[in-house]
This record gives sequence, structure tokens and C-alpha cells, in this order.
Amino acid sequence: MISRRTLIGGGAGLVLGGLAIPLFLGPGPNNGQTPEALGPMCTPTGKGLRVEAVEHREWVPALQAAALMAGIPAQFLAAQIEAESGWNPDAVSSAGARGLTQFMPGTWDQYGNGADPFDPVAGIQAQGRYLHDLQEAIAGITGEDPQRLVFAAYNAGPGTVLKYSGIPPFRETQSYVSKIFDLAQRVYSADCAGSGPLELRPGEGSWVHPLPHSRITSGYGHRPCPAGATCNQWTTFHYGLDFSTGRGRATGRGATVIAPTPLRITLVQELAGGYGSRIMARCLLEPGYIFDFHHFAVGSMLVRQQQEIEAGTPLGIEGSTGNSTAAHLHFQVIKPDSNDQRMIHADTIDPTPILVEKGIL
Repeated sequence: MISRRTLIGGGAGLVLGGLAIPLFLGPGPNNGQTPEALGPMCTPTGKGLRVEAVEHREWVPALQAAALMAGIPAQFLAAQIEAESGWNPDAVSSAGARGLTQFMPGTWDQYGNGADPFDPVAGIQAQGRYLHDLQEAIAGITGEDPQRLVFAAYNAGPGTVLKYSGIPPFRETQSYVSKIFDLAQRVYSADCAGSGPLELRPGEGSWVHPLPHSRITSGYGHRPCPAGATCNQWTTFHYGLDFSTGRGRATGRGATVIAPTPLRITLVQELAGGYGSRIMARCLLEPGYIFDFHHFAVGSMLVRQQQEIEAGTPLGIEGSTGNSTAAHLHFQVIKPDSNDQRMIHADTIDPTPILVEKGIL
């Protein structure tokens, strides 16, 4: 089990998007062990989780969703859980870290969304949120594998990683990163491939990804208010998934958004308040989900109301209109029996399990 203690007394911490992130020391004594090489020669792929290696299969959906939130393959999260707690949801370290993913109380208050720290699913969800924020905190460092850096930051603190512009020269941190990569390859990976961020791939059959070659930048549910956005009840609870290709930072125009299924277009609005330029549509496959697409670039929408289109048909360009701080697609799924021309927040559902089932994620 990894023991960590929060550096509060000395004022150590990192402010990320207005949110103070405590820094952590590394684990306890290494018993004289020498640091291992920093990981294997290959890295697990984004879709190669060896499900049978996960001790509790009922935690796999949460693990996969957290991986999508973090933008890190699920094998790494599984390996980190083994390194942290040995898959024991009741674990308590000598430093006071608790639960499956071993959060200190102060950090749990920020990332646990009010849940029980010994709830394993809540712990996995918090793990995904925290890893996502750590990646943003150290994003300016170049020349090293970002996945190695984020786990070094989890162990030694993002401030320490920023100080050294890489993995710090601490035996415990180096061993921690090495252990996670080793477990991810040997135990939790179904295959092995080149290192790199998790990519979202096209699905099979009648479903395709609405923004190919993108990654999830914000998941469904409670979250801190995004830096630079107007904060309100609709930004602190996120009613969909945000996808971004990383393009359009200067122009506000990214990649092409496409229909994920056969659709009937029910609403097309240019510059509709906080939603920006948006399209609502009803899926023509059972059970008839309603989709809502937000933040298209101005003048880029290519469909009209009542038009029926096939999966893969271009809808418009990923943009940053409305209450948005960067080019991205906000994608919502709404219950089939809801209004398909006016979004009702209470009728939204988490798109993640649906997209996983359809082979999109």
C-alpha cells in the first residue's frame, strides 16, 4: 500500500483552474531496493484491458469510464490500484490515505464528490478525475512520456514534477512509476503497442464516433467549473461528454463532427446562448435516443430540420461558440421519450456506457 501525506503546513500546493491541488510525498521506505528501469519497452494500448485480471469484474465499467475521463488506458488505472491498495477498498495507510485508490482526506474532499471514500466505484471515479487534472497541471513539460509523468505527479506531486521538468530523481517515485508500467503490461494488458495518449476509435456497425480522432476532455456528472467559463448549475454538473481533437485553438474551428448513427434532425440553432451553435437529432435506431450537439463553429452546420441522414454524414465543424473556452464538441444523450426540440436537463443520461456498448469508446 502506498502511504502519502499532504503538504499543507508549508503552503505547498498547485492552483489549477482555480482549484487548489495538494501536493503529495512519495510512498514509505523502499527497504533498500534499487530503482528499477522506468517501465517496459512497450505500453498497453487503449482498448487492451485484460478484464479477467481485474479482481472484481463489477468494477470494470467504472474503471473504463475513469480511463476515458483521464485520457489514460484502463490498464494503467488498474495497475495503479494494485500498487496503491492491492484492490482492497477498506485499505487505510499509516499516513491516513483511504480506500481503493488511497486518497488523503483533503484531496478526497475535492475529488470524491461527497461520496464515501471506501466506496470502490467512487474511488475509481475520483481517480479518473484527479489523473485528468494532473495531466493538465503538467501539460507544459515536453520530451517525456506524458503517462509516466502523470503517475510521477500522482506520487510525488505535480509541483515536484514541474520543478524537475520530468520524473523527479527520487527512488520511490521512480519505482512507483516502474511498478505501474510493469503491472499494466504483464498483468492488465491484453496486448502491447507504442506509448501515447488514449485515442477514441470508430465503432462497428451502425454507430461511429461523432468526432473521430478526439479524446474526452470532460465526463458526465459533477465537476469543478472549467477555468474561463461562466459558472452556473449547468457547468458544475456536466450533462454530456466533451470531445476535443486539440485543433482550432487559434481559429475556434476544429475537425468535422459527424452523425454517430442514422438521424432525423429535429433542431438547428445558430448561436443559441450558452449552447452555442447546436443541433438536436433523434436516432433512427432503437430505442430512439435523442442527441444534442453543442458549440459548432459559426456558419459551419450542414444539415436542416427534418432531414434524415446516415451515420457518418458531416454535421458541422467542432467549435467554441456559447459558454466554451476552447474548440470542442459537447455531446448529450437524452431519454427517447423526452422532447426532441428542447433539451430537458433531467432527461439526460450518461453517454459513456452506451458508447462503450456500441464499440465507440
